Amino acid sequence: MLVITVGMLVLYYFFRTKTWGNYLLITSLVMGLIGVFSDFLSEKVAWVWGKIAHIMGTFNSYVLLSIIFFVFLTPVAFLFKLTRKDSLKLKAQKNGTVYEERNHLYVAKDVENVW
Repeated sequence: MLVITVGMLVLYYFFRTKTWGNYLLITSLVMGLIGVFSDFLSEKVAWVWGKIAHIMGTFNSYVLLSIIFFVFLTPVAFLFKLTRKDSLKLKAQKNGTVYEERNHLYVAKDVENVW
C-alpha cells in the first residue's frame, strides 16, 4: 500500500495538470488511508495489484523478447550466415554424407586432459 501511495505521489509530481493531478492526489490519499485503517481492503488491493503486475509481466516478457529476437538476433544470424563458412558441416557434401573420415592414431596423451 505504501508503494502504491508513493507511486501515485511521484506520478502527481510529474503530471501536475488540473485533471490528472487531482485524481492522482486523491488516489494516493485513499490508498494511504486504506493501508492504515483496513487490513481487509489492503489485502484486496494487494491482490488486484498482483494480478495487474502478473498480466503486465507476462505481456511485457513476450513483447520484449519478441522484439529483441526479431530486431537484433535475426539480422545478426543472417549476417553471420552470409559471412561465415559451414564450420559445423551441416550442408551435404559432394559424396552425399556429412561424415568426415579421419585417419588418426589415438595415443594416451589424447585422453589425458580431454577438457
